[in-house]
Amino acid sequence: METNTKNNEDIQPLSPEEIKAIGEIAIGPSKHEQFLNAHYKKLMWGGISLGIAAGCIIAFFSHRNDKQVDAAALVVQSMKITQPGQGVASADEYDTAALNTLQQDYSGTPSAATAGLMQGLSLLAKGEEAGASALEAVANGDAPVALKARALAALATYQLQQQKDSVPTWTRIAQMEANPYSALAYLMLGDLAKDKGDKEAARSWYEQGVAKCPTSALVTDKTMEMRLTLLEVDAPTPVEAAPQPAQPAGNPLGSPFGEVPEVGNTEFNPEI
Repeated sequence: METNTKNNEDIQPLSPEEIKAIGEIAIGPSKHEQFLNAHYKKLMWGGISLGIAAGCIIAFFSHRNDKQVDAAALVVQSMKITQPGQGVASADEYDTAALNTLQQDYSGTPSAATAGLMQGLSLLAKGEEAGASALEAVANGDAPVALKARALAALATYQLQQQKDSVPTWTRIAQMEANPYSALAYLMLGDLAKDKGDKEAARSWYEQGVAKCPTSALVTDKTMEMRLTLLEVDAPTPVEAAPQPAQPAGNPLGSPFGEVPEVGNTEFNPEI
């Protein structure tokens, strides 16, 4: 009877594929593969969702950028600039329709805040009190600090022209973070305090301007320093003019020889 026993060398080694199949059967798929098998649908939809979200974000920023470009073009239009290097229209000549479109259709863009400032300046240039409210709205909105300060500076200047108290408005500019109008605010506050005779307050405002705005033209050109120097100079005391002696009624020119003698029709006689 034949036996089916085989020596070890007669047994053929397993191929890599057979070894992998046995391993799969013996110990099952790995944890990584188990996770993928259990959640592949969720992962697939998650990947699709991320792709859609990324596309939406890209589209949003692209649209926002296009919107900001269009808004900036309307600002140029409202100033009536038709070609590079051309002058800007005066405030009372701004394109009101373009400014209204900016504020209504492009709200939230930087150009919309600029349109609010231009609207206020335009109204004031036309003598309309509503311009002050428009400038106040810009200062209280979410515009950049420099734009808020510009609106307040225009408002304070208008208040000065109307002989109103502009100190609170200039003070608001001085209390904001550093901006292009900070030095002007300190200078104006110093001048207004000096006009009221309060030299100490004026000195304080001027010194703050020098310390906090060292690169401003009002500091580098010595304007603020000159204001401080003038505080130490006393204003000249008015002196009344000395009374002049009354002139004779018949001699308004005041002859040094007194009254002018009357000259008759005496004939010249050479023999005398």
